[in-house]
Amino acid sequence: MSRVKNTQKNNGETMDVGEISSNALKYSLSNFKKVLILGILTITSFLIIPGFLVLGYLFKILKESLNGFDNLPEFNEWSKMFIDGLKVFFVILVYSIIPAALIGVGMRNSILPLINTQGTGPLIQSTLSFGILSGLTIIGILLGILVSFVIAVALANMACQNKLDAAFRFGEIFKRIGKIGWVDYIIWYIVMILVAIIVYSISSTLILIFIGIILVPLIITPYFAMFYARSAALIYTSTESEVWQRHPHIKH
Repeated sequence: MSRVKNTQKNNGETMDVGEISSNALKYSLSNFKKVLILGILTITSFLIIPGFLVLGYLFKILKESLNGFDNLPEFNEWSKMFIDGLKVFFVILVYSIIPAALIGVGMRNSILPLINTQGTGPLIQSTLSFGILSGLTIIGILLGILVSFVIAVALANMACQNKLDAAFRFGEIFKRIGKIGWVDYIIWYIVMILVAIIVYSISSTLILIFIGIILVPLIITPYFAMFYARSAALIYTSTESEVWQRHPHIKH
């Protein structure tokens, strides 16, 4: 991975997005037992409570990584993990509800106006309605992309300040992205998408065989989630001075 010049940094140095990704990959494999525990919680997420514990543990990874810890956190303080999971779920829900609603309404109703095509008037009206509803779908998709772009920094901001409303302080969120460097952050975002595509492709292939039904939620999904949480924490503190001060064991 090439090094990218970050003109937003105070010291004018460079940030290696590849190094952040490499660290996150190794970090997530530092304790395979914890990957399995998170996997078991993932498999049992249909019971609802384990699902919130999964989110709470990922938030714990995010928070401890921001505080300079380089090992996977312990599975303890279950009530706190559950509450943190509720908070993470709430943040994701609030961020996602408008894009999801626009996409849902647009896709569900965009075809219905075309059913009545008897006469020129109804046809014109149907075409106009179709265009409007298709526009809603496009707006929803664009908002969804924006949400996926900022959600990592929003959650990291909440973890850093330990306040729920910090996830919705948009001025602080975009200021932090500016401090990271827009080019660097976009590259990191693209890398996360590419990794997600690779994980999805592997999972889709494995799910076709019986062992994949267990392997994907038990190992692959929790491993990728750990990787993403760790990587998000590192990109949030990705000015050279912050990363190396908080994580002195990262090679640079």
